[in-house]
Amino acid sequence: MARLLLLTIAYFGLGFYARMVADDHPDFSGHWILNLDHSKFGKLPKPTGMTLVATNEDGKMHAVQTMDSQGGPVTTESNWVPDGKEHDALGANGGKTITRWEGKTLYNERKSSDGLFEEKIWLTLSKDGKTATEKVWAKGPEGSDLRTLVWQRP
Repeated sequence: MARLLLLTIAYFGLGFYARMVADDHPDFSGHWILNLDHSKFGKLPKPTGMTLVATNEDGKMHAVQTMDSQGGPVTTESNWVPDGKEHDALGANGGKTITRWEGKTLYNERKSSDGLFEEKIWLTLSKDGKTATEKVWAKGPEGSDLRTLVWQRP
Protein backbone atom coordinates (compact mmCIF):
# COMPACT_ATOMS: atom_id res chain seq x y z
CA MET A 1 0.00 0.00 0.00
CA ALA A 2 2.83 2.40 0.85
CA ARG A 3 4.45 1.61 -2.51
CA LEU A 4 1.19 2.48 -4.31
CA LEU A 5 0.98 5.77 -2.41
CA LEU A 6 4.59 6.64 -3.35
CA LEU A 7 3.96 5.77 -7.02
CA THR A 8 0.81 7.92 -7.02
CA ILE A 9 2.68 10.87 -5.47
CA ALA A 10 5.54 10.42 -7.97
CA TYR A 11 3.09 10.24 -10.90
CA PHE A 12 1.24 13.42 -9.94
CA GLY A 13 4.47 15.15 -8.95
CA LEU A 14 6.02 14.45 -12.37
CA GLY A 15 2.84 15.65 -14.06
CA PHE A 16 2.94 18.88 -12.04
CA TYR A 17 6.63 19.33 -12.87
CA ALA A 18 5.98 18.73 -16.59
CA ARG A 19 3.26 21.41 -16.57
CA MET A 20 5.60 23.84 -14.81
CA VAL A 21 8.35 23.22 -17.37
CA ALA A 22 5.89 23.51 -20.28
CA ASP A 23 4.50 26.74 -18.84
CA ASP A 24 8.04 28.13 -18.69
CA HIS A 25 8.30 28.13 -22.51
CA PRO A 26 7.09 31.14 -24.49
CA ASP A 27 3.79 30.91 -26.35
CA PHE A 28 4.21 32.03 -29.97
CA SER A 29 0.59 31.42 -30.92
CA GLY A 30 -1.39 34.25 -32.46
CA HIS A 31 -1.25 36.67 -35.38
CA TRP A 32 2.07 38.34 -36.19
CA ILE A 33 3.10 41.03 -38.68
CA LEU A 34 6.69 41.36 -39.88
CA ASN A 35 8.40 44.64 -39.02
CA LEU A 36 10.08 45.27 -42.38
CA ASP A 37 12.25 48.12 -41.09
CA HIS A 38 13.82 46.10 -38.26
CA SER A 39 14.22 42.85 -40.20
CA LYS A 40 17.29 41.83 -42.22
CA PHE A 41 16.72 39.71 -45.30
CA GLY A 42 20.26 38.67 -46.18
CA LYS A 43 20.54 37.87 -49.89
CA LEU A 44 16.76 37.74 -50.37
CA PRO A 45 14.81 40.70 -51.73
CA LYS A 46 12.79 42.63 -49.17
CA PRO A 47 9.12 41.59 -49.33
CA THR A 48 6.31 44.15 -49.37
CA GLY A 49 4.78 42.49 -46.32
CA MET A 50 4.65 39.28 -44.31
CA THR A 51 2.24 37.77 -41.80
CA LEU A 52 2.44 34.73 -39.58
CA VAL A 53 -0.43 32.92 -37.88
CA ALA A 54 0.65 30.34 -35.31
CA THR A 55 -1.57 27.95 -33.39
CA ASN A 56 -0.52 25.69 -30.55
CA GLU A 57 -2.42 22.47 -29.95
CA ASP A 58 -1.32 19.47 -27.92
CA GLY A 59 2.24 20.78 -27.71
CA LYS A 60 2.56 21.15 -31.50
CA MET A 61 2.82 24.56 -33.16
CA HIS A 62 1.35 24.97 -36.64
CA ALA A 63 2.55 28.05 -38.53
CA VAL A 64 1.10 29.62 -41.68
CA GLN A 65 3.36 32.30 -43.14
CA THR A 66 2.27 34.54 -46.02
CA MET A 67 4.79 36.69 -47.86
CA ASP A 68 3.57 39.51 -50.08
CA SER A 69 5.84 40.51 -52.95
CA GLN A 70 5.57 41.95 -56.44
CA GLY A 71 4.82 38.46 -57.76
CA GLY A 72 1.85 38.09 -55.42
CA PRO A 73 1.37 36.33 -52.09
CA VAL A 74 3.22 33.09 -51.27
CA THR A 75 1.97 30.96 -48.36
CA THR A 76 3.97 28.26 -46.59
CA GLU A 77 2.95 26.01 -43.71
CA SER A 78 5.03 24.17 -41.15
CA ASN A 79 4.59 22.09 -38.02
CA TRP A 80 6.91 22.48 -35.06
CA VAL A 81 6.86 19.57 -32.62
CA PRO A 82 9.35 20.48 -29.86
CA ASP A 83 10.19 16.95 -28.75
CA GLY A 84 13.72 16.77 -30.21
CA LYS A 85 12.67 13.93 -32.55
CA GLU A 86 12.70 13.79 -36.32
CA HIS A 87 9.40 14.47 -38.13
CA ASP A 88 8.34 14.77 -41.76
CA ALA A 89 8.53 18.34 -43.06
CA LEU A 90 5.63 19.95 -44.90
CA GLY A 91 6.09 21.64 -48.27
CA ALA A 92 7.35 21.04 -51.77
CA ASN A 93 10.90 20.16 -50.64
CA GLY A 94 9.68 17.62 -48.08
CA GLY A 95 12.45 16.28 -45.92
CA LYS A 96 12.82 16.02 -42.18
CA THR A 97 12.58 18.51 -39.35
CA ILE A 98 13.68 18.47 -35.70
CA THR A 99 12.42 21.00 -33.15
CA ARG A 100 13.46 21.40 -29.52
CA TRP A 101 13.58 23.97 -26.76
CA GLU A 102 16.96 25.49 -25.89
CA GLY A 103 15.99 27.26 -22.69
CA LYS A 104 13.41 29.85 -23.78
CA THR A 105 14.47 29.65 -27.45
CA LEU A 106 12.55 27.42 -29.85
CA TYR A 107 15.09 25.81 -32.22
CA ASN A 108 14.20 24.10 -35.49
CA GLU A 109 16.31 22.50 -38.17
CA ARG A 110 15.11 21.18 -41.49
CA LYS A 111 16.76 19.31 -44.37
CA SER A 112 15.14 18.71 -47.74
CA SER A 113 14.60 15.20 -49.06
CA ASP A 114 17.20 15.70 -51.77
CA GLY A 115 19.76 17.12 -49.33
CA LEU A 116 20.17 20.35 -51.30
CA PHE A 117 18.47 22.61 -48.76
CA GLU A 118 19.17 23.03 -45.06
CA GLU A 119 17.68 25.55 -42.63
CA LYS A 120 18.15 26.34 -38.94
CA ILE A 121 15.84 28.67 -37.04
CA TRP A 122 16.09 30.19 -33.55
CA LEU A 123 12.84 31.80 -32.35
CA THR A 124 12.70 33.98 -29.22
CA LEU A 125 9.99 36.07 -27.60
CA SER A 126 10.44 39.42 -25.86
CA LYS A 127 9.61 39.61 -22.15
CA ASP A 128 6.43 41.61 -22.84
CA GLY A 129 5.30 38.99 -25.41
CA LYS A 130 4.80 41.57 -28.17
CA THR A 131 7.89 40.90 -30.32
CA ALA A 132 9.25 37.62 -31.66
CA THR A 133 12.69 37.46 -33.27
CA GLU A 134 13.40 34.71 -35.78
CA LYS A 135 17.03 34.14 -36.77
CA VAL A 136 17.26 32.00 -39.89
CA TRP A 137 20.37 30.36 -41.31
CA ALA A 138 19.75 28.74 -44.69
CA LYS A 139 22.01 26.83 -47.05
CA GLY A 140 21.23 25.79 -50.60
CA PRO A 141 22.92 25.36 -53.98
CA GLU A 142 23.52 29.14 -54.13
CA GLY A 143 25.36 29.16 -50.80
CA SER A 144 24.39 30.11 -47.27
CA ASP A 145 22.49 33.09 -45.94
CA LEU A 146 21.56 34.60 -42.59
CA ARG A 147 18.32 36.50 -41.97
CA THR A 148 16.71 38.10 -38.93
CA LEU A 149 12.94 38.50 -38.99
CA VAL A 150 11.30 40.71 -36.35
CA TRP A 151 7.63 39.88 -35.81
CA GLN A 152 5.17 42.03 -33.86
CA ARG A 153 1.68 41.37 -32.58
CA PRO A 154 -0.80 43.86 -34.14
